[in-house]
Amino acid sequence: MIDPVAAQAVASNHDEDFFDEGSYTTSIASSITDYKYEHGRRYHAYQEGRYLLPNDEVEQNRMDLQYHAVRLVFGDKLFFAPLQKDMERVLDVGTGTGIWVEDVADLYPDTEVYGIDLSPIQPRWSAPNVKYQVDDVEQSWTFPPDHFDLVHTRIMLGSLRDWPLFFTQCLKHLRSGGYVECQELSVDARTDDDSLPENSALTAWCKNQYDAMKKIGMELKVTGDMIKKQMLEAGFVDVEVKEFKTPIGQWPQDEKMRETGAFQLVAMLEGIGGLTMALWTRFLGWKREDVEDELLKVKREMQSKNVHSYWPTYVSPNLHPPLPISIPLGRGTCEADGIVGLRSMDEGL
Repeated sequence: MIDPVAAQAVASNHDEDFFDEGSYTTSIASSITDYKYEHGRRYHAYQEGRYLLPNDEVEQNRMDLQYHAVRLVFGDKLFFAPLQKDMERVLDVGTGTGIWVEDVADLYPDTEVYGIDLSPIQPRWSAPNVKYQVDDVEQSWTFPPDHFDLVHTRIMLGSLRDWPLFFTQCLKHLRSGGYVECQELSVDARTDDDSLPENSALTAWCKNQYDAMKKIGMELKVTGDMIKKQMLEAGFVDVEVKEFKTPIGQWPQDEKMRETGAFQLVAMLEGIGGLTMALWTRFLGWKREDVEDELLKVKREMQSKNVHSYWPTYVSPNLHPPLPISIPLGRGTCEADGIVGLRSMDEGL
């Protein structure tokens, strides 16, 4: 059990460093920063349980390391959608520490850049064109229709339960000719040379992560064909999927990929406990000490220079069709100018 005095001190320090109520567009209720603690880690309070990873400083460091790894994989591109400098509004879904938002805002100072997350862990001081919002993207959005030039996600597998609904929201709130770009990393460690050992600890870890997430209706594995099929079914046009590999460790010969692998390895070594503990103890029945023992095996394997593992990584920039369309919701239907059956973010706060 966490010492409540120590827990309150952690929360207070965090709020002082990162959270400025005036920078958020939602009405910040006390429940949003009434964080939950489990196995020594801190978790979000708003919509408690919707997101299963911690939001504490250790996890924030992991997210930022992961961000740098993926940005190197993408050749320093923030997005691949063929948008111009004069775009007006961009939305980052599941913004985390806000690092992508801050980078886009710096590069496009005349563009309003929004970030949505369940946790208020973004920087206290930001550029004037940055706005953050505490929200659940699987509820109805607070933004007007036809509002954004780009809706961006990065590594939201394991965060969204209803991707078709998410794409519906994107189509409603994107301008005609706007783009949704999903940048996703499949939790399915692979090698091209069969260097994963027999009875691989990393392979077993991926399977357990997948099994735990399936129990609550989330996916962690994806392929390019799966992404393309969902996008086409949602109603996007000019659908394409770019495929990349994010190495784990410094085994690649290429200098830039070796640097990428170093960032990814450190992110995993420092953050794998947060990625694992709640999932395995809540949904697979593991004890904390057994999880910790298993993670030691996974870490040793990831650090082996004989294992040339990587995460399959995909980017899919997809164009909003230029004509109005009817969008299936799965909970009834709607036209592009309205959504039915979804709660407003303003309700209940």
